[in-house]
Amino acid sequence: MKEKITSYEFLILMFLVPYGTASLFFMASDTKNDVWIALIFYSLVSIPIQMIYISLFNKYPNDSPVTYLPKIFGKYIGFILSILYIWFFAYDASRDLRDFIELTASFSLIRLPMYITGAVFVTAIIYNVYKGIENIGNMAQIAFLIVAFSSFCILLLAYITDPNIRIQSILPIIHSGFVSLVTSGWKLSMFPYGEFVVMTMFYPFVLQRSKLRKAVIFSSILEGLFLAVNNILFIVTLGFEFANTNDYPLLETLRWIHIGDFLNRLDIIFLVVLTLGGFFKISILIYAAALGIEQLFNFKHWGILCSILGVLILITSLIMARDNPEHLNIGWNIGLKYIFPQFVILIPLAALITHYIKLFLQKKNRNYE
Repeated sequence: MKEKITSYEFLILMFLVPYGTASLFFMASDTKNDVWIALIFYSLVSIPIQMIYISLFNKYPNDSPVTYLPKIFGKYIGFILSILYIWFFAYDASRDLRDFIELTASFSLIRLPMYITGAVFVTAIIYNVYKGIENIGNMAQIAFLIVAFSSFCILLLAYITDPNIRIQSILPIIHSGFVSLVTSGWKLSMFPYGEFVVMTMFYPFVLQRSKLRKAVIFSSILEGLFLAVNNILFIVTLGFEFANTNDYPLLETLRWIHIGDFLNRLDIIFLVVLTLGGFFKISILIYAAALGIEQLFNFKHWGILCSILGVLILITSLIMARDNPEHLNIGWNIGLKYIFPQFVILIPLAALITHYIKLFLQKKNRNYE
């Protein structure tokens, strides 16, 4: 596919990928009320990790990870790794789809079967993916403005609801020490920031490649600031204990907000905005998985590919867990510990090291000739 996006569209898509679901949750509960510091710190840590991705892209400027991994590791090992990346993107999409199915079932369409909610959601996503990355990039610009404006409105309405908002709830700052904070919050490097790895599939689509590095850095910092403010809001409105034990603290915060008797139950209104963020995140993940299949197997029927992949992801999202607590437990305690690190850090780092070893050996062989 020969579609292109601008560096600005890339930045927005990159921002929406983690934010689509990370905005729903209280992140890294082990860091307690210092979570906002951990979020900013690990947003900065994600930058050197992404420099690994950019270094690999600079070595293979016309390739995605699915196509350059076989060039680095050889036909067979590289093929297996490419398949695993495709699976990873699809798996992440199915987890995020389950998040929004559960969210909708819990707060609005309580009696509607989950498979109907998921089918409607996936149908819209399949069409979005079918229309291509340029269409997704154009629509994402509007979505970003809506999300940013909604976040500002939530902060403003929270202050109007209680001008004496409990800002002291975030104190004392770094009470357990900075080292303890960093070690207890390491999962943040996997989620939300580890999900930036999906954007490596779109590096070849960026028109202004000279601005790619700046876009990556700016998006990482912007993500950290937005999520930090989001989690501070949870703490000062709900308190750490309640925010930590609640599955969707953002929705509880919106329920807490009220102005007199005429402006309340904002969770129903903002649920549409939250779903919008999830819509783009899942679209990007499914597009990356479909693109990987197309590149690896030279599959020409894009519409059929998107449809089959969407149905498989829907089925996976419905059968991956019996209920929401089990779904969240698998994500936090299995996915982030044993799945994400391989794709976010280990494989890209091994690929870069292997590339330089091969260059060194080739140079050494030439010197002997």
